[in-house]
Amino acid sequence: MVPVPFSHAAAASVHLRGRIEAVIEERIRRFIEDPASGDFNQLAKEAFAFQYEKVEAYRKLCDQNGTDPANVDDWRQIPPIPALAFKSLDLATVEGGEVFRSSGTTGDQQSVHRHGFLDLYRATIDRTIPAAVLGEMEHLPILSLIPDRAMSPDSSLSFMADHIIRQWGTPQSVNAFGSRGVDFRLARSFFSARQRDGQPVLILSTSFALDQLVESLAKLDLRFRLPAGTVVFETGGYKGRRREVARSELLASLQERLAVVPDHVVREYGMTELTSQLYTGIRQGGDQDLFLAPEWVKTRVLDPETLDETTMGTAGLICIFDLANLSSAVHLLTEDLGIMHDNGLLLTGRAAGADLRGCSLTVEDLWR
Repeated sequence: MVPVPFSHAAAASVHLRGRIEAVIEERIRRFIEDPASGDFNQLAKEAFAFQYEKVEAYRKLCDQNGTDPANVDDWRQIPPIPALAFKSLDLATVEGGEVFRSSGTTGDQQSVHRHGFLDLYRATIDRTIPAAVLGEMEHLPILSLIPDRAMSPDSSLSFMADHIIRQWGTPQSVNAFGSRGVDFRLARSFFSARQRDGQPVLILSTSFALDQLVESLAKLDLRFRLPAGTVVFETGGYKGRRREVARSELLASLQERLAVVPDHVVREYGMTELTSQLYTGIRQGGDQDLFLAPEWVKTRVLDPETLDETTMGTAGLICIFDLANLSSAVHLLTEDLGIMHDNGLLLTGRAAGADLRGCSLTVEDLWR
């Protein structure tokens, strides 16, 4: 056999590695589009093997725990990476793509997610938004109270909002968020036009921006009767930026000022460190306070001390397995507290320092 020159062998090796990445990405994408096309547990093990090879810090953690792809039979055995690790470690599995940074609270170190599988991100949006948010509506005017990509190029939320507007927005869609927050003049003009033409709308907004919007409406004592079928898609919390309005108060204000009924306010649970999101089950016949995971996501609640799975109805740290998070960590231990119920996940708040003891130990293992 004639030996292959080193440069050719190296090129072939790079091509093979790229081919492996493309194959697993494609299989996960097909599973997102059609869960009957594959087996979650098998894909989870393959994703783990890929990340074990690509991320040195994660491989060290797994080796210290005696876990490697050869001895994992079930996705629950795959060690989770704490969300805290995204603040100090590069967990990227591939080069290229987008770099997303968390907003966080003032003075906090940002989490950084180097996302190299953007088609998977788009696929998760395409599969979840119609069922969770749009219902039977295919295209509609969208009012976005989320910074656009020009304003926040490293925001995963802005990436998602931009994709939603491109996929389902009509030419009447407007972004009404600027450097000083909600552009109330643009928002008011949008509401007036939609009230006249009778078209249901989709409002994309963070909790903070919604609070700012209804506060401005109240100051001027303005009320709009937005057409039936209008949906508010609420993405995320206040991040300590102002007073936090009670949810019942926010829902009451939206109904009073915009005629949007509470069961048309859909909430999202997501984060920069993940690719997929969970949504309240309003549009899917579920509870207004419980979040549902799509088929390619598994959610558990773990004891903060032991990281053992809690029993149903017991509070603990939320742990999420997201097949679409191939860029970094498919298994993620969050800093959020929750309770699992038969029909969804209830969020109960953020973990205090003492609650993160088990999580912190895991972070220390990653740094060794």
